Amino acid sequence: MKLKELQIHQIDISTTKVEEINKDQFNSDFDNYLKGLLEIISKGSSGRLFEFQSETTEIRALIPNIIKSDPFNTLSLIAANRLLIKEQETQKKIEKLDVEIQKGILVQAVYQEDSNFKYVICKADHSEFLKDGDYKRTKGLPLKKKVFKAFVVTFSNRNSIEEVLVYDTNATMSKYWWGDFLELSEIYTDKHNTVTAFEAIDKGVFTKMKKDFPQDYIYLRNSTVRYFRANKDFDMNSFIADAIGDYHPFNPSFKVQDLKDTIRELPRKKKFDEKFNIIREEIKAKFLNKISLTSQIDLHLKEDIENINSVITAEKGKDGTKYIKIKSDAGYNYFSDLTKNNK
Repeated sequence: MKLKELQIHQIDISTTKVEEINKDQFNSDFDNYLKGLLEIISKGSSGRLFEFQSETTEIRALIPNIIKSDPFNTLSLIAANRLLIKEQETQKKIEKLDVEIQKGILVQAVYQEDSNFKYVICKADHSEFLKDGDYKRTKGLPLKKKVFKAFVVTFSNRNSIEEVLVYDTNATMSKYWWGDFLELSEIYTDKHNTVTAFEAIDKGVFTKMKKDFPQDYIYLRNSTVRYFRANKDFDMNSFIADAIGDYHPFNPSFKVQDLKDTIRELPRKKKFDEKFNIIREEIKAKFLNKISLTSQIDLHLKEDIENINSVITAEKGKDGTKYIKIKSDAGYNYFSDLTKNNK
């Protein structure tokens, strides 16, 4: 990443001011904060694809001027003032809900990656915390868990826009940010994302491992169904962490990291966003709960069993005959009585 331009503004709707933060004011902590913020955004963590509503919208109109190398401090101020206006309008709409748009800094940057350029607009929100010493409530920029909304447009020097991504660390993307301020439209709907993402993971990945890794297939597939039914929002990073995490496979030849890498590639290949609101009624799949034992017997699991390998175990007799053994008082009593009656 080769940084070409950088401007920082303080946005405060309570004072209706946009103030430039001079680069000479940066200390090492603030400089490291900015570098960490831009690094998170440049790596593309759970962004959602959008497109401009029109070629003449205010933010869209800045891009040709950026390409012409017009003064970036002038261009960035246009965007900062627009954000202030939109935040003031939004605050009036939500003030009855006792919700307040957070004060924060607006980071704007242009950097180059290979032959493409990226224009970044990022609003980093302040968070409340207790100050050491007097433990009074104060606000500031959190160093570890950064809270931000970001917009990244990728373009060539021919003014050809390749991609528009929006990021929001909040569970639900702020409509005023992408709709009012940036004047963007979603490319993929939540319904499309829900259906496409689930089918891509289920049928495109898990079904292919069913034959060679049946136990791992059942566990991971059920874990995925549970994630889609238990969460309001899909986020690729949280899905990988929650549905797969540090999964220990039944079959040691199964490569968990390869599975994670394959799933991470799906949004670009199958055309869905890495973050979206889950439409739960679109998930028709059920938990896998039937295991065929013989042509006459199926094992039916009514729910997930914690530490299932301590309840159901596989054994092989001296003659090579294969069995499963199930820990069950009720089952023991039933078949014990059945044996006695047969005698």
